[in-house]
Amino acid sequence: SIGGYAKVDVIQDFSAIGNRYEFRVNSVPVEGSAAAAQSGQTTIHARETRLNLDLHSGEGPRHLRVFAEGDFFGDNNAFRLRHAFGELGHLLGGQTWTTFMDLSVRPRTLDFEGPEGEVFVRQAMVRWTQPMGAHWKWAAAIENPSAQFAVPSGLTGSPRATLPDLPGFVRYETPRWHAQLAGIVRQLRYDGGEGEEDTSELGWGVSATVRVKAFGKDALMGQLGVGEGVASYFDAFSGQQADALLSPDGQLSAVALRGGLIAYEHQWSASLRSMVGYSRAELSDSDGLPGADLRRIQDVRANLVWSPFKLVEYGAEVLWGRRENQDGSSGEAWRVQASLIYHLN
Repeated sequence: SIGGYAKVDVIQDFSAIGNRYEFRVNSVPVEGSAAAAQSGQTTIHARETRLNLDLHSGEGPRHLRVFAEGDFFGDNNAFRLRHAFGELGHLLGGQTWTTFMDLSVRPRTLDFEGPEGEVFVRQAMVRWTQPMGAHWKWAAAIENPSAQFAVPSGLTGSPRATLPDLPGFVRYETPRWHAQLAGIVRQLRYDGGEGEEDTSELGWGVSATVRVKAFGKDALMGQLGVGEGVASYFDAFSGQQADALLSPDGQLSAVALRGGLIAYEHQWSASLRSMVGYSRAELSDSDGLPGADLRRIQDVRANLVWSPFKLVEYGAEVLWGRRENQDGSSGEAWRVQASLIYHLN
């Protein structure tokens, strides 16, 4: 089958924000900065438009699936890879959602970014998933390592892992609810340059998620995650170099964090639904990080989506976010987004 959708977003920012296309709270400028003095802006784009190809063959243990998907969120609207994986029986290989993530507790936002406090990563992996009876299953994987931390001026080495990240989960699921407990261990390693020593630390994380069908088609969902050295697995700190702190003398230490989300989806009628959600993430042990670095993020999202036909959705979403830095400075932003979505199937 060929799938995907065409989507256009009409975005109105009421104050300065560093990312026009996604509501990334870590790009909100702090009060008093030159960037914060700028006004909001209007943006209309179709970068989220998505295409995928899904192939199936065989049944049972011989069932083969190959899936590939991309969108246009690359530089200058370039087509980029989202997913590319194959599955034969219990074994998966390719690029898709990390095993540390529970996609089913991600609320349906119109904003492409989604809640900042969630675990959210796509990367290459080899994964084994094993059902255990009617309700239980577990999975374990080796995944591409990509620890993110800054190298101080004067050091000539670089982050370079010699072991894969090792995530896994155990899940219990019924028709009305499910709960999942996921964990990850990883190597945080600095490969020293000439005359410098190599150093490494253990990173770890635990994430508990739950989704419950409330009334009718309504759903309540939540996630709570903690860890050390796994900040890059949380949406708020992706790209923020916050997995670890490397001192000028080459000593490496993992940074502790916690994050989570709660959201409720309500089905008003067969063609009308809405969502409201709150998320938060913070570095709970970040002494030594520069004052301008991110410490805490929180956001609220609410939307209303109307589907006049099976393959068409029109919606509007209100978003608010606040960031706080290590030195106590902060900034917040409001956004309103309207979206028109036309599905292929």
